[in-house]
Amino acid sequence: MEYRYKDAIIINPLMRGGIVPKDVQERLFKEGWTEVGYTLCFDCIEGRSSLITKPPIKRHLEDVAKFFGGDVAEHTFGCRAAQYAVMKAAKEAAVERKLKKIVIADPNSHYSTNIAAEMAGLQVVEPPHTGYPEYKVTLEAYEEKIDAIGEPALVMATHADPYYGNISPVEELGKLCYEKEIPFLVNAAYTGGVMPINIKDIKADFLTLSAHKSMASLAPLGYLVTTYEWSKRVFAVSKAAPDWTGRGFGKKIPGLFGCSVGGLPLASSIMSFPLVKKRVKEWPEWEKKINAFIDKLEEIDDLMLLGERPHRHHLMHFETPVFWEISKHHRRRGFFLAEEMFRRGIVGLHKGLSKHVKLSIYGLTDEEIEKVVNAFEEIAAMKE
Repeated sequence: MEYRYKDAIIINPLMRGGIVPKDVQERLFKEGWTEVGYTLCFDCIEGRSSLITKPPIKRHLEDVAKFFGGDVAEHTFGCRAAQYAVMKAAKEAAVERKLKKIVIADPNSHYSTNIAAEMAGLQVVEPPHTGYPEYKVTLEAYEEKIDAIGEPALVMATHADPYYGNISPVEELGKLCYEKEIPFLVNAAYTGGVMPINIKDIKADFLTLSAHKSMASLAPLGYLVTTYEWSKRVFAVSKAAPDWTGRGFGKKIPGLFGCSVGGLPLASSIMSFPLVKKRVKEWPEWEKKINAFIDKLEEIDDLMLLGERPHRHHLMHFETPVFWEISKHHRRRGFFLAEEMFRRGIVGLHKGLSKHVKLSIYGLTDEEIEKVVNAFEEIAAMKE
C-alpha cells in the first residue's frame, strides 16, 4: 500500500487544520505510540480512558476544558459522537420538562449533526439562509424559528459551516438562548483549535470539537466541552445492571459509548495541544492572508467566492465556471482539475468536480500559497 501524497501541498479544507506537526509525527513513532491500538491504556485503573493519569489524559482534558472556557471536557469518537451525546442529553431533559423534541439547527450544518439528532430522537428544524451567493444564517432567522416553535429541546449553530466557511452569529444567538433558557450547542469542528472560541463568552452550554479537523491531530477524535451543570447529565455514568450477573459499569458513560479513544489519535492530540493553544493567537494574520488569496483567485477569469465577505474562516468555496467549460471538452471531464493540480504537487480538491471547488490555504507558507495561485492561473489558461 502506497501513500501517494506524502510530499504534496494539501489544500483540502477538512485537512488543513488537522495537519499533525512534523515533530509530533516523529515522536509518535520514536516513542512507540504506534505499537498497539491501546498504547495509552496500560496504566488504566478506573476503567475509563478519560480518568487515566499516566499518561496525563485526565489533566489534558482539564486543560482542554479550560482553554475553551468550559468546566468539564471528555474526548469522543470524533465530533459526531460529541454531538450525539449532547442530543441525547437534550432529549432526556426535554422529556422531563415537557418541551418539544426539536433541535433548531442551521441549514449549513454538517450531516453528522442531523444524524446525531435522528439517533437521539430529535426532529431538526432549520432557519433559512440568505441564499446565493452568501448563504448566510442570520440571528433573525433563528429568532423567528424559536418564536414559532416556542420551547425547543436545543438550539444548535455550526460555528463555521463546512460548505461555505460562514461564521454563525454565535455571540448574539448565545445571548438570546441564555435569556430564553434554551440549551445552546455550538459545533466548532472547523474552528476550535484554529481561531479563538470560548463558551463562556458566547454563553453556550456545549461545544463540540474535531481534533482531526482543527486541532492538529489524527482521526478519529473529538471533544465535548460543557458546564458543570450539564456535565452531570451529559457525562452521567452507567447505573444499569444485567438481571443474571448483576454486573455494574459505574465508571462508563453511556452517552459516550462507555469509554472513548485510548490510542494514537488521543496521543497525537495531547502532543499537539501546546501548538494549538499558541496558533489561535495568530488567527487575525491568517484572516488577512485568506482574504488576500481570495482577491488573487478572483482575478482569474470568472472565479468567484461563495459565502460571506470579508471571509472569516479558512474554508473557501469558489464558483469556477472557467474550469467547468474546460471540463466539457477535456477527455478526463471533471476529473481533469484535481489531476492537473496533482501534477503540480497540490492535492485535496474533490475529484470529479470542476464547477465549484472548496479549498484552504491555512498553515501554508507564502511560497506554497503562491504556488497554489500559480497552479490555478496555469490551468485556467488551458481554456485558450
